[in-house]
Amino acid sequence: MMNKLSIIVLKEILDNESQLISLSIKIDNISYSLYIGELKLSELIDWLVENEGIIRNEKFPVSEGNQESLAKKVQHFYESLDINKDYLVDKMFDYRASHCLRFACRGTDISEIYIGKSDNGYEISKCTKYEHWQYFFDIDDFFHTLKRLER
Repeated sequence: MMNKLSIIVLKEILDNESQLISLSIKIDNISYSLYIGELKLSELIDWLVENEGIIRNEKFPVSEGNQESLAKKVQHFYESLDINKDYLVDKMFDYRASHCLRFACRGTDISEIYIGKSDNGYEISKCTKYEHWQYFFDIDDFFHTLKRLER
């Protein structure tokens, strides 16, 4: 059985139209929280639905030749950046704008969490100085469930 990625509303915050949400992954019937925070859920859902085709189909824009997570690949790209290749910087910005949750809710402090297609399936991943994780999940289930939240 494939892992299930989901967004759960923990608390409605009426005064500013935000919700406290949990982004979690269910593996073997155990849920693990990947992100908990306050944001405008409608903005996140709209961004995910708008970018669904890109998230499902676009591969990482720079040929890395390794099996690292998407988040680790982004980090590695910027650490080894060749400043003479502006076109690659533009391609990476476009990739981040459609695969990084930080771009979903402008003005909200969300970590650089990436969602997209990798060589091994669909993944969600994060890579910081203190935390690195990568989970594969059932993308069809995720978008089906997400669209029910949209209503």
